[in-house]
Amino acid sequence: MQYLTATAALATIQRREQVPSQLIETYLARIEQREPTVQAWAHLALASAREQAIGYDQRQRDYLPDTLSIEKPLWGIPVGIKDIFATIDMPTGWGFPLYSGRYLSEEADVVSRLKAAGAIILGKTVTTELATAAAGTTGNPHNLDYSPGGSSSGSAAAVADGMVPIAIGSQTMGSILRPAAYCGIFGFKPSFGLISRAGMMPVSVDLDHVGIFATCLDDIRLVFEQLLDPGALLSSREDIIGSQLISSPRIAWIKTPHWHLVEPMAQACLQQAVDALSQAGATVRAVELPTRCTDYWETTQILCAYGLYQHHGGLLKQHLPLCSPQLKDWMLRGQHINASEYANALHKKEQYRADIDNILNHFDVILTPVTSGPAPMGREQTGSPLFCSLWSLCGLPALNIPAGKTANGLPLGCQLVDQRNHDRQLFQIAQYCWQHIKSRFGGIQVPGK
Repeated sequence: MQYLTATAALATIQRREQVPSQLIETYLARIEQREPTVQAWAHLALASAREQAIGYDQRQRDYLPDTLSIEKPLWGIPVGIKDIFATIDMPTGWGFPLYSGRYLSEEADVVSRLKAAGAIILGKTVTTELATAAAGTTGNPHNLDYSPGGSSSGSAAAVADGMVPIAIGSQTMGSILRPAAYCGIFGFKPSFGLISRAGMMPVSVDLDHVGIFATCLDDIRLVFEQLLDPGALLSSREDIIGSQLISSPRIAWIKTPHWHLVEPMAQACLQQAVDALSQAGATVRAVELPTRCTDYWETTQILCAYGLYQHHGGLLKQHLPLCSPQLKDWMLRGQHINASEYANALHKKEQYRADIDNILNHFDVILTPVTSGPAPMGREQTGSPLFCSLWSLCGLPALNIPAGKTANGLPLGCQLVDQRNHDRQLFQIAQYCWQHIKSRFGGIQVPGK
């Protein structure tokens, strides 16, 4: 089975080759076939999705083909939403037993914008506990005995398995890029603050990002433009990038101080990606992280634990038996972080950002590991966000590019990072990198039969 991307699906609708109700049925058939084993969804709104699709069928006749994309850029495209985003017409459970089946009286800005663009919300995808701790039920579509990563596990798995072309997730430390890498798809975390978090369950106000999963960069770009806050300020350089940059980008190859933790097969895969880009004409240079950045992992954990306790600490007193051991540990750590430690972590965050900006003043993009290797065995595992957290901490746009597979078919990825608010530039350079990396392993395919 080959993927039908959102961009390709929209083209078929514009050409009147199919209507949204036919498109929806394709995905619903896939869900019926695969969801019992993959378990990517916390809630499915199948009847509502069919009803909305039929409504778009009827309205489609009122538009000329070339005006459909202007009126509704996501006309009839099904989307999955991580179950930490508020939805009025579907339950929002945050991956926590206490909130299972709960309906909220508000709708997240992300959900409203997707609907306004014509998307059909197919359902809510599984998240780990409070997007932080114990894993949900989801399996990795490439091998159901392995983890899809977390915390946006259901969103990544649903897209990777062909159940939906687009899904929304979140990243506090590594919850977009890590699942994307484990599931072999694109995952994008934009610059901090470019997409509204209103109506999204908070973990840390200093680290939380909204993110996007898809199987092609065109889909990522399309959805990003619909979700971008109207007042968001992107770099003016975004509109004047010339062909010289795309044909020979300057890439800083940063292994990080934790390179020794990367499994040999993943090290080899990343080196092959570096070689492929160098052979294609890119300038790739090894760069060390500044010494001041080496404690970034501890700083990220401080901010995450502090925020988690500030927002959800009441659960320790009122609902302790419902909390997993992992969640208890996070909460207890956050409880003991004082104002001085928190302020010091914020100060370090700005220092790291300045150091990384200094690197990116001399390069167009950073290439760096996204995980230590392929997905770990066991659905109860989510992997470590170690290789993603610095870029989350600095609020920089980051994107996972599939970079190959292990001998037993588990995906591997690599991470591209750009300067803050250079998100569109990152898309262009990512397209260049993807063209040259994918030739090594044949691109993306839906797993399973």
